[in-house]
Amino acid sequence: MNAPLQPLYTNDVSPEYLRSLDNPHFTEQQIAQFHEHAQLVVRQQQAYIDAHPAIAIFRCATEGSHTRNGGVIQQGTGPLEFKLENGRSVRVAKKGDYVLYVDGSTAQIITGAGQDNNDVALVGSMLSNGDEIINTPQGGYVFIAREGESMGEDFLPSVAD
Repeated sequence: MNAPLQPLYTNDVSPEYLRSLDNPHFTEQQIAQFHEHAQLVVRQQQAYIDAHPAIAIFRCATEGSHTRNGGVIQQGTGPLEFKLENGRSVRVAKKGDYVLYVDGSTAQIITGAGQDNNDVALVGSMLSNGDEIINTPQGGYVFIAREGESMGEDFLPSVAD
């Protein structure tokens, strides 16, 4: 009997999922029990979220992520490690890491989440051969794009052909 395949995640999500990212983390009853300064911080954060709703996500690419043309990230060198649903641990990839193809060729990841985010590779990161990362085995760690807010100049920059 074959083991179940690990799910692969993309950046494609439903409007309902995006709205769920904006849901308050605490009830008013919970907030009322917080210290005054904590109440202020929580309410400011929710006001920011209400003013800038989630419009997209970008998942972190890890070992086991695939590219459009059939490449796979074999080894990530990023600072984060994720435990997958099947119990396996994978390390996040970074700009500069390599993707391996079935024919033995490699390509380097050339875009990511930017310097402020440790140049973590993302679903959507481009490779030196023009390929693109299209999925990841981890579904939980995402960067959230918010309406009216910039992700940063070096966050998944376009690559001139």
